[in-house]
Amino acid sequence: MDAEQKQKLADLCARQHVAILSTQGESWPTAHLQAFGQTDDLDLIFIMLADAEKYHNLLTRPQATVVVDNRDTVDVSTLQVARATIQGLAREVARDSAEWSELKERFLTKNPFEEPFFSYDSLRMMRLIPKRVSYANGLTDTFKAEL
Repeated sequence: MDAEQKQKLADLCARQHVAILSTQGESWPTAHLQAFGQTDDLDLIFIMLADAEKYHNLLTRPQATVVVDNRDTVDVSTLQVARATIQGLAREVARDSAEWSELKERFLTKNPFEEPFFSYDSLRMMRLIPKRVSYANGLTDTFKAEL
């Protein structure tokens, strides 16, 4: 992914607060709309409770797909929807580690409405490291990249 492509993806992610996180269960895939954050390298940050199906799915099958789009802010009938599908590998962030603190700050700066969840002992944080990206904004501004 070149610098211009990375910037397009970063801009899309920065403007959106929620994404669809898809994980693979034992028998069925699952998809959840949830808040996310991102790092400068475009790693995605998700929080979830320890008893959530998506959490257990990611622990046993860390491959996940995330869809981010801006359909909430544009006229969908024009087909000028910016969207990205990001496939990556998830790993848990150790609670109360330096990494946890840094990612918590990034996540809450973007999503301050999620603050109450950080008071739960059962809260977990997952970091998704992108491996493949497919991006489109309308019909002609598109790219695919292996990372």
